[in-house]
Amino acid sequence: MGKAFKSNLALVYSVMALLLCSTQASASLTNVVKFSQGENIAVVSGGMLTVDVVGDNFTVGPDGAGFSLNWDPTVLQHVSTSFVNPPWNISSADETTASSGLIDSIFVGITTLNTNAGSSFGIASFTFNVLGNPGDVTALAIGNDSFSIGFLNGVTGLNVNYLDSQVQVVPLPAAVWMFGVGFVGMLGSMKRRKAA
Repeated sequence: MGKAFKSNLALVYSVMALLLCSTQASASLTNVVKFSQGENIAVVSGGMLTVDVVGDNFTVGPDGAGFSLNWDPTVLQHVSTSFVNPPWNISSADETTASSGLIDSIFVGITTLNTNAGSSFGIASFTFNVLGNPGDVTALAIGNDSFSIGFLNGVTGLNVNYLDSQVQVVPLPAAVWMFGVGFVGMLGSMKRRKAA
């Protein structure tokens, strides 16, 4: 009886430890600001990239935010910024330092009283030209702006987990080259048929 009791007690402690760990893991993932494209983004040199910054799993919805975005300007060249409205009905981005790979002052807000963005929401989209060569990599990093505003509900600051992404320039897939060669060959045979 004593052995069975100890075994069951050990099992109960193990289950409690697992529950505690999973609760802590999920708690650490609340109030997340990330790129909806994921943590690893593959792009082709000479192409364009648009990334969407979103908020997810917020326990208290924000009604305002200030953050920054930075990247390697030898890999990506900023083209434009657009904001999600709703929920944000005021927004701005100081793009004067974008050529150096930094937009430091990105602000969004909601002016309607007693309204917030909710638990999951869009924030902004950023479009880039891809300047890098295959093998080049840059981080896309979201963080607090130089004013340290962060995400707010009223005057209350919210703890936020910023998840960065990594952008890697990859070669154009071989299938695209093969399609191009096949297409040119097909056009050539059509020309020969017309000539005959």
